[in-house]
Amino acid sequence: MKKNLLVLWPVLSVLVSSHLGFSQTTVNPALSFIGDMRLSGFRHAPAAVGENKMIFDFHELEITAGAALNPYSRADVTLGISHGGIDIEEAYATLLRGLPLNLQVKAGQYRVDFGKLNTQHTHQWSWVERPLMFQRFFGEEGLDAAGLNISSLASLGSWALTLSGNVFSGGSYWGNSQDPKLGNLAESARTSLFAPLTDHANLEFGFSGLTTRLGDSAGGRTTMGNLDFKYKWRPDMYSSVVLLAEGMIGSRLVAAGNEGAGEATRITATGFFASLDIQFHKQYDAGALMDYCRDPVPGFGRQTGIGVFVGFSLVEETYRIGLLLRQDQGPALPRPYQTVILQLLWSLGPHKPHQF
Repeated sequence: MKKNLLVLWPVLSVLVSSHLGFSQTTVNPALSFIGDMRLSGFRHAPAAVGENKMIFDFHELEITAGAALNPYSRADVTLGISHGGIDIEEAYATLLRGLPLNLQVKAGQYRVDFGKLNTQHTHQWSWVERPLMFQRFFGEEGLDAAGLNISSLASLGSWALTLSGNVFSGGSYWGNSQDPKLGNLAESARTSLFAPLTDHANLEFGFSGLTTRLGDSAGGRTTMGNLDFKYKWRPDMYSSVVLLAEGMIGSRLVAAGNEGAGEATRITATGFFASLDIQFHKQYDAGALMDYCRDPVPGFGRQTGIGVFVGFSLVEETYRIGLLLRQDQGPALPRPYQTVILQLLWSLGPHKPHQF
């Protein structure tokens, strides 16, 4: 960890000096730090999940910086520091204007817009953890990759239609069966529609598709689809109801037998996540979730999780305490197990850990 921090120090020095105005005044990034500390534990959990005891853990320190490069483009960087070391979560430049058809182009390392939730960081959610389907299909951090994104926003009266396409590599697919260094290019697209229903309510739903040929020894092609839905009712600044649901399906064709001999076999896996989050006071919110995944890796079966959560924000978005209680079960698990996580989120800078 000390070695990693020594490597990171020159980067932080540049970011801080830019933020304080010691570098070019035309590139003065907004710098933020978000801390995520947890007291967490399990009961009746298998060894692969974690130890059955309570532990304190500084889960992650996230550092973000972003600014306009010129009147037409901007750049954003997100670094994550944890016990596993330093990770470049996102580092990309976006061309915001100047292209025909209202096109925008993003290039670099970024969270792919396959579904709605995958584009977000976990500190934005009241339920603390990334949904099972994203963990199982893409790994613990979801789908982030180095690539190119082209998107366009079109107005349909009071509605808004967004079209987006990606070409990328470097991610992991289908239960981490792909070595990112060996992966082929993948292509994905997303269409989303935003509709204001009343002065206080709006609706958004989208469809995403992805296809790639895995880089592992099986070499099979996988195709995936995703449907997402979000409803938000916000009558005033400190009251809201947010209902969201997202489902995923993946189909992979693999060759049977040794070294690809024999007839091809198709493997299908599915996932679903839904949550209801209610903010009923300036400082309090609460809700419930349902999490399901039929694992894409043969032999792991399916897993279902249900949970409740509550949050207290001492000073709105800058300091938040959240509690998650959850139970998971499935045929491959010896018995249902319980999870409790007490989370402290804090923010230093303009980027907020949890948006109301």
